[in-house]
Amino acid sequence: MPKSSEIEFNLLFNPQSIALIGASNNIEKWGAIVFLNIILGGYQGRIFPVNPKENSIFGHGAYAKASQIPDPVDLAIIAIPAQLAMGAVLDCIQKGIRMAVVITSGFSETGEEGIRMEKELTVTARSSGMRLIGPNTMGIFSSSANLTALMPPVRPRRGNVSLVSQSGNIGTQMLGWGEQFAVGFSKYASSGNEADLRSEDFVSFFGKDEETKVILTYIEGLDDGREFLQVAKEITPRKPIIAFKGGKTLAGARAAKSHSGAMAGVNAVYEAAFRQAGITWASTTEEMLEWAAAFSSLPLPRGNRVGILTRGGGWGVITADACNEIGLEVPPLDETIIQAMDAFLPRYWSRGNPVDMVATLGMEAYIKCLELLISWEKVDAVISLSGDTALLNAVLSDAKKRAEAFLPPEKMEKVMQLASASRTQIYQRIGELMEKYQKPIFAVGANPPAFTFAQFRNPERAAKAAGKLYQYFRYRRAIGVER
Repeated sequence: MPKSSEIEFNLLFNPQSIALIGASNNIEKWGAIVFLNIILGGYQGRIFPVNPKENSIFGHGAYAKASQIPDPVDLAIIAIPAQLAMGAVLDCIQKGIRMAVVITSGFSETGEEGIRMEKELTVTARSSGMRLIGPNTMGIFSSSANLTALMPPVRPRRGNVSLVSQSGNIGTQMLGWGEQFAVGFSKYASSGNEADLRSEDFVSFFGKDEETKVILTYIEGLDDGREFLQVAKEITPRKPIIAFKGGKTLAGARAAKSHSGAMAGVNAVYEAAFRQAGITWASTTEEMLEWAAAFSSLPLPRGNRVGILTRGGGWGVITADACNEIGLEVPPLDETIIQAMDAFLPRYWSRGNPVDMVATLGMEAYIKCLELLISWEKVDAVISLSGDTALLNAVLSDAKKRAEAFLPPEKMEKVMQLASASRTQIYQRIGELMEKYQKPIFAVGANPPAFTFAQFRNPERAAKAAGKLYQYFRYRRAIGVER
């Protein structure tokens, strides 16, 4: 089997030309939807629709066969019934196409006959130098090529995270959720049944890809777990890999077999093996995205000491508990820090860590506290609560409705503009402080699309993310990468 370094991934993620076999004018067919997604996604290369029953597809001249296309073709996308797929692959081989995405389902996930068809398709392609993604895949995405060759109409936020998923549905939904989690994607592959190219091939490529900083993978089962782990061990010293595994239970394993044809293994074995390979193990898809945002936008904490900033004491208590429960320390404040905060906080503030500002509302005081904490040599990270809270936003929104009855519109607009400016100010300052001190700030609040660093819905999730980033730092230090 060729190594991933020998696989021409550039044909997949940066094709100059695409033949879409099964392209259609009928928007109720996947061949039409994928074709339109490619065009509307801004792809600048040449796209050739292939359909023997049509003269043109959405204004593009159609061809009866891929072999009739006069120009070179880098990538074929096949979206026709399973029983016709072999003929399409043979025609692509005749044309000299070396990479194909097989959208079509109805193969090994359906039973013995599907297994036979899939094997025959794969052997035929491989023996002729063609590589296959799928079958039973939802497509691919590449930000560098403006290529959205997907079944659902998703427009992913662009960034430095790359994802391979054995479930096309889960993978494409995660692309869509990226906006609300501040996760931008570089590349995505729905690997489907993995008859040819497998998860480890994509992970290996992402490990070498300069545009990828963080790797995500959704796995239902691995045909060659040893190879996957060996690939991961070579990458995790340089880049974090975050994995989520489906098929953890007996019911899930049965579903995985019928869904993607994957054989799901024992969950505990996977978890232990992934830990040894330095893979960060997520228990939910939301954790995957939150941690992807954290790894891609925050510095790694170089220790386990955390400063906590809050406007309310109860939240500080909850955050301190969450930190301690996963092995993070919350050190007491030095007297010098206390004296500095005494100068601008109410006399009844907590005078400790967590720093409880006792409902002090101004942004200026909040930013001063934040910088005092992040610059303190006895903390390695800060969890920032209430810099922007969903609750405060809700209160302001409700107050706006109530106040409109007796405040002139121009006055009300001024109030809301001030609230928005304060929100912008705190996020900009958080980014500046992380850059200056090279320590992470785990902000708890809403995820505004205008900002690119991670935020968390509650303090427990922020603490868990802090723990995962520190765990990865310790792994790198143990193998000699960090000092």
